[in-house]
Amino acid sequence: MRRSFPRFAFPAVAALALAACDGASPTGGADASMDRAQAQAAASAWDAVGAQVMDGFAGPSFSVSGGEAGPAHGTATMEFTRTRQCPMGGTATLQGTRVVQRDPATRSGSIQVTATRTDAACTMNARRGEGTLSITGAPSVALSASQTWTDGQPGTRVTTQKGSFSWQRSTGQSGTCTVDLTATFTPATHTYTLNGTFCNHAVSVTRTHAP
Repeated sequence: MRRSFPRFAFPAVAALALAACDGASPTGGADASMDRAQAQAAASAWDAVGAQVMDGFAGPSFSVSGGEAGPAHGTATMEFTRTRQCPMGGTATLQGTRVVQRDPATRSGSIQVTATRTDAACTMNARRGEGTLSITGAPSVALSASQTWTDGQPGTRVTTQKGSFSWQRSTGQSGTCTVDLTATFTPATHTYTLNGTFCNHAVSVTRTHAP
């Protein structure tokens, strides 16, 4: 009987329901061109694009076709490049390496992804009624992700994104943004969290996905 581990899939989170912030003026050295509410919304939309680029990476499985998920047993390192269209135009590209380890006898394994994300005029809707937001790598963002399985059950997936880029809104504002975000997805509770800083504003999002 064919058995397989759960997929290492990054769920699209474009519909993250952020609690609306009060839009207070930026403080503590935050980017004066983007207030906290705008940064929250932008971080959510930008992270959602990254999740869509990562979506589809398979984890270790007992029956592998085409070698896409790694070896039948042991460790394999694979290079990849993935480019996806952004919601309102432009692209986001991930280029890097993934390492898959697995042990079919114990139905255990792990996958680690190390990549560089480069946005090329990646455009998405901005916060309510504020037009669109376009992001271009300046230079790029480093991404790493990891997840393990034990007895066929997936553990918490952790993804970090650190770097910088330039941005421009259709309403004319522009700036340079640094990003330092950590996202976690806990399959047991279907809980997704996003925490860290985006344009020097604190970001904190929690969402529960339907099973």
